[in-house]
Amino acid sequence: MDLTYIPLLTWMLIIHLVADFPLQPLSWVKDKTLNRGRSRFLLLHALVHGALAAGVVAIFELLHGGLSFANILLALLIIGISHYLIDLMKVTWFTRLSPASSLLFDQSLHLVTTVCLWLYISPHADTLLLASWQQINSWQLSLMLLAYLLIYMPMGILIGQLLAHWAPQMPLSAKADNDSLLRAGKQIGYLERTLILTFVLIGQIPAIGFLLAAKSIFRFGDLRQIGEKMRTEYVLLGTLFSFTLTIILGLLVKKLL
Repeated sequence: MDLTYIPLLTWMLIIHLVADFPLQPLSWVKDKTLNRGRSRFLLLHALVHGALAAGVVAIFELLHGGLSFANILLALLIIGISHYLIDLMKVTWFTRLSPASSLLFDQSLHLVTTVCLWLYISPHADTLLLASWQQINSWQLSLMLLAYLLIYMPMGILIGQLLAHWAPQMPLSAKADNDSLLRAGKQIGYLERTLILTFVLIGQIPAIGFLLAAKSIFRFGDLRQIGEKMRTEYVLLGTLFSFTLTIILGLLVKKLL
């Protein structure tokens, strides 16, 4: 399989990130948000993206060949126009979304556009797609995806059920958590299980010890200062359940891979 054009996609994505963040001043972002379609920086930002994308394609043509002037012009038009339209949607329709969702949706659309353009201008794109599909369709990747899905909601529910035995023993003062961010504990659990499973799968189990030590310093240290022994033990039980179940799942998956 000819992998000559794989670096072209990498450079197209690098140029996108450079143009979208370091080369886009905050004043441009504010002006686009305020004036939307009337902002001159919306068009200027799109032109910067299109010009840089065309430049990358042109340089790649000089170094490796196989592309044409039509490909360079296509990169200028597709990236420039698509970026203008996507950013216009971001400052109009996407404003109903949360900032994080808006950013992810915006960048996902840019990513899809860039990949589609790359596949269109790259020779033997069908071979690249077939090879990519074979990698995605492998049972090892499916097993890893299943493991990551299991550590979220299913495992969170299981840990809650395991802790239900001790929940009635906690006094009302220990259950009160007025100083905590809304649903922060659940998100912390998701993130810690993601890190633990990743560490196990890449063979960096000692790193889990540093994660547990860091959480102990910040979380259990605060609880001891408050003097809530029951709550400390309850949180410690939840943490150990989370770590133990995730490590067991990770070791099982790694054994099957």
